[in-house]
Amino acid sequence: MRSTRPGWVWLHRWAGLVAGLLMVLLGLSGALMVWQAELDRALNPAWLGPQALCPGPAPAQPVAATLAVLRRSAPPARPAVVLAPEQPGAAWRVWEARDPRTGWRREHFIDPVCGRALGWRDRGAPRADRAHLVPALYELHSHLLAGDAGHKVVGTGGLLLLGLSLSGAWLAWPRPGSRAAWRRTLSIRTDASRVRLWFDAHRALGLWGLPVALLLAGTGAMMVFKDSSRALVGAVWPLQPAAHAARADTPPTGPALPPDALVARGEAVFPGARWSRLSLPARPGAPWELRLLQTGEPRADTGNTRIRLSADGRVLSVQDPLHSAPGNRVLDWVFPLHSAEALGGLARLLWTVFGLLPAVLLGSAAWLWWRRTRMRRAQLRACAPRCGASAARSPADAG
Repeated sequence: MRSTRPGWVWLHRWAGLVAGLLMVLLGLSGALMVWQAELDRALNPAWLGPQALCPGPAPAQPVAATLAVLRRSAPPARPAVVLAPEQPGAAWRVWEARDPRTGWRREHFIDPVCGRALGWRDRGAPRADRAHLVPALYELHSHLLAGDAGHKVVGTGGLLLLGLSLSGAWLAWPRPGSRAAWRRTLSIRTDASRVRLWFDAHRALGLWGLPVALLLAGTGAMMVFKDSSRALVGAVWPLQPAAHAARADTPPTGPALPPDALVARGEAVFPGARWSRLSLPARPGAPWELRLLQTGEPRADTGNTRIRLSADGRVLSVQDPLHSAPGNRVLDWVFPLHSAEALGGLARLLWTVFGLLPAVLLGSAAWLWWRRTRMRRAQLRACAPRCGASAARSPADAG
């Protein structure tokens, strides 16, 4: 096994140096995305703050009122999703269908109390103004601002980080694994030379961050390669079909209900749950989908409870994350673990600190590689006169 160590060192070094900038980009953007809701609210209080709506009672049918305001203010808009306010007083939001040319999705902010449109932005647009900064950072972190191709690169980066973490742990693992050896491996000697200091920092910080690295790399790759992840999980635990797996259209057998009545019909299935999103049918006969958040779900922002309804209010399928098959529960934990929202504030702080780690590891590795290369070149220059003279004398001596 020891004879393969130089090869692993070479592979770990060059894979890290080549992919290091991607790791740094994903780490720094991920450190910000842990706080995306708070950042977006701070940058856009007129839309997402608690005073965005006019004072007064909410309309009896807020979804219908929101869509009516959108029709008046932006007649060409194609509403696809209605999002309930995340906190009282914030604006209602409507997402249009994704633009097939740009991949962007226009987001409208609506005040149904006073019946006015508050503004809009294009989610996915690479703009750095207050309105677009947080969505642009999210697209950078998840798609590299490059659509599906960038999404696959991000997933590949997650797999690469997984491999770098495991290979780095194997290379740093003390042999023998005594307590004293582990203490040396996990500590940084501040009284040593600069080379030793950076080497210790690279090794110790990499090992201390290993559990978080494995978790974030694995969940990140699973979110990108969903079909493969589902097949992998299904090979270990039982899975049930997702609520949105059936794509067959279901024509209504009775009169179509208004959207607020459909929301009430879905809420009746899960009393006490809070609905977060209502997806409108993409074509006549296609079902509506209501997303809700139940107490105890790991997905704390929008929930993973889903109900699909026909236009006349018939419940077509239900996805209950609190009473689902073991494999579905594993998949439901992937995003909340990656975003730390299921683990509380301390985990979000830890994820933020970890986001800085790739920059430290890349910087230390690059500096060690640069210094090693410079010393080797200096040794070759110093050896050149002697080596050249020795080479010149060798034929005469041989004769």
